[in-house]
Amino acid sequence: MIEMQPALGAVIIGVIGLIFVLWLRKWVLDQDPGSGKMLEVYSWIKSGARAFLKREFTTISYFIVAIVIGLCILTIQGILSWQIPVGFIVGSISSLLMAWLGMETATDANVRTAQAARKSPDKALIIAIRGGAVTGLSLMSIAIIGIGILYLLFKDPALVVGFGFGASLAALFAQLGGGIYTKSADVGADLVGKVEKGLEEDDPRNAAVIADLVGDNVGDCAGRASDLFESFSDNIITMMIVGAFLASIMFPEYAVVIIDLALVLQAMGLIASIIGVLAVRGKEPIRAIYQGFFLTGILLVVGFYILLRLMLPSQILIQIGDPGLAIRLWLATVLGMIGSLLTAIIVWYYTGPNSKPVRDISELAKGGPAIDILGGFSWGMESIFPGALVVAFITVTAFYLVAGSFDFRGLAGIKGLFGVAVATLGLQTMAGIIQTSDTFGPIVDNADGIATMSGISEEVGTALEKLDSVGNMTKALTKAYGMVSALLTSLSILFALIADYMDKAIELGIITVSRENFTFETILRIANIHLLIPELLAGLILGIAMPYVFTAWAIRGAVRGAFEMVKEVRRQFKENPGILRGEALPDYGKAVDIATRYALVEMIMPTTLGLFTPILIGTIFNIWVLVAYLIGLKISSALLAMFQFNAGGQLDNAKKLIEIAGKKGTSEHAAAVVGDTFGDPLKDTSGPSLHILIKLSNIFSITMIPYFIWLELHADLVTRAILSCIIIIIWIIVAYITKYLKKKAQIVL
Repeated sequence: MIEMQPALGAVIIGVIGLIFVLWLRKWVLDQDPGSGKMLEVYSWIKSGARAFLKREFTTISYFIVAIVIGLCILTIQGILSWQIPVGFIVGSISSLLMAWLGMETATDANVRTAQAARKSPDKALIIAIRGGAVTGLSLMSIAIIGIGILYLLFKDPALVVGFGFGASLAALFAQLGGGIYTKSADVGADLVGKVEKGLEEDDPRNAAVIADLVGDNVGDCAGRASDLFESFSDNIITMMIVGAFLASIMFPEYAVVIIDLALVLQAMGLIASIIGVLAVRGKEPIRAIYQGFFLTGILLVVGFYILLRLMLPSQILIQIGDPGLAIRLWLATVLGMIGSLLTAIIVWYYTGPNSKPVRDISELAKGGPAIDILGGFSWGMESIFPGALVVAFITVTAFYLVAGSFDFRGLAGIKGLFGVAVATLGLQTMAGIIQTSDTFGPIVDNADGIATMSGISEEVGTALEKLDSVGNMTKALTKAYGMVSALLTSLSILFALIADYMDKAIELGIITVSRENFTFETILRIANIHLLIPELLAGLILGIAMPYVFTAWAIRGAVRGAFEMVKEVRRQFKENPGILRGEALPDYGKAVDIATRYALVEMIMPTTLGLFTPILIGTIFNIWVLVAYLIGLKISSALLAMFQFNAGGQLDNAKKLIEIAGKKGTSEHAAAVVGDTFGDPLKDTSGPSLHILIKLSNIFSITMIPYFIWLELHADLVTRAILSCIIIIIWIIVAYITKYLKKKAQIVL
């Protein structure tokens, strides 16, 4: 019991963090919500968001039940441990609980932010930030509590991977479904409202405007939070697994300290994030938010140094023959935080409201929509390289830094793998404050929309517009942070997959090398990853190609929903001319229903790619072909996602730059609106969802390692062929069910 004290302490801090989250929610609810028309608009947004989330959770629950049944079958067969399905259920529920709590508070904070802006813009900032903090801090608290308790119960980090798998599945549904919903509404509202009818943003005469405001919450709040919750959870779990493997070889008597390190450091991150949130206040929103960021970062740098010194004292390090390990681990966490800063700088340069790329694209809009889009396309392509450079720099530097040598033979290379996981944790410790600022975005966007629709725009002046512009910047930052986080986390998962395989293979006698003689060269020799082997080359090619299929299906889903939304808004204007004259209200509920129906059916098939492809490749071939597939998948997905959200952000801000210049209603503005509409599904639907495809495929693969080892020991070619056919048949059945649901949705509409 004494050995488990560090993890138990982390869980206690997680519980304290959750109590603080509930206090923040109560504080937000105690603020003045306004009256009259404001409350009416708020109720439309609230009911629409709740309806979508309820139906989305119902859809997700069907998949959770189906997967639990599959995991239980493998458990009954003695292939998986019973802890895996239990962890999967806990991880799924935790992710959904966090998304629900965050979105409920965000939709409560929007109207209160709008009301506060009538009297005190400073108070509006605090309400919006604290409303966002419910999402950001619950993300950290729930993950630490869930993983910590499961680890205390199971006493083996490899048995906690089910939690990460459950969180990943729920996250992909939440992000993809929310992304399709929000872009179906946004594109429909913009094309008919702005381009065809010349209406302003959030004009109450636009039937899609409420669906658009709801979409901000289900996409940018629930969806993005689920993404970071998944990264945060997966990184803790994989660092624990790699740490356990490292400790079992180097210093088994101190294994608990190394394993618990991830939980304890993230608990410190939670404390720093709480202080950072409370520090956000002032008259200048951007300065106030940066104040919270930098205070959190400074506290983390100091706190991590103290914790690592306490958990890895000199006498232990001297005993294991590496007295500088604690300092190098601390430097790796700092390196991860520097990665966050570099990511922010790159995003700001390429997508900032007045950056050179955005100014260039806004100028190109004078040549029409095609030139505007091509400008965004080219700048988006260029933006890939700096982001890739940051990830490559962190990976290589963290590896050699913690390895303590450029000669990674012996045990140095294994320490290097742990170093990459530690650097990723350093980046992840900023997740709470960054998600807080991200959820701040839809809150102030909704507040601005409520002010417009309730007729108090003149009363609030430019206060909400200023907050909204800051919110757009923080949302762009979170997308880039999420991608770098996803790629580094997936590398950690890959290392954990290899470590877990090696660990189990040693126990089962597949690997005859003893732990005492195990070195990094042993891993390189056993991990049969050579590109001259045709099967591995095929796996790599398939991994590179898969993100393009996923992107195509995701965008197609958003396009179908947007097309139906355009038809509906046009129909309402045509059948009821009084709407355009302001004499009658449009049917907002119909537009919300269209976005909901299409989001729920269109999110299914892209999600199946993250589930069926890895297990199919692992079943047909072997675990090393699967590793090659995962390597191709993560690199291709990361680069494609960087292009998508940077190009989309540039096109969006180029349009805003033209609007600020007072050119609304001009051909130049119309071209920019078309460009923005083109970029929207890239930055809000397919791009962010690629983050989760990477992590879901990787964490699912590590969850199924016992199955792949069972195949290696017991399955001949015939058995593999039969199992592969079963997997394909199940996939086809899911595809036909989805096709039926799509037809049903069209009939209902």
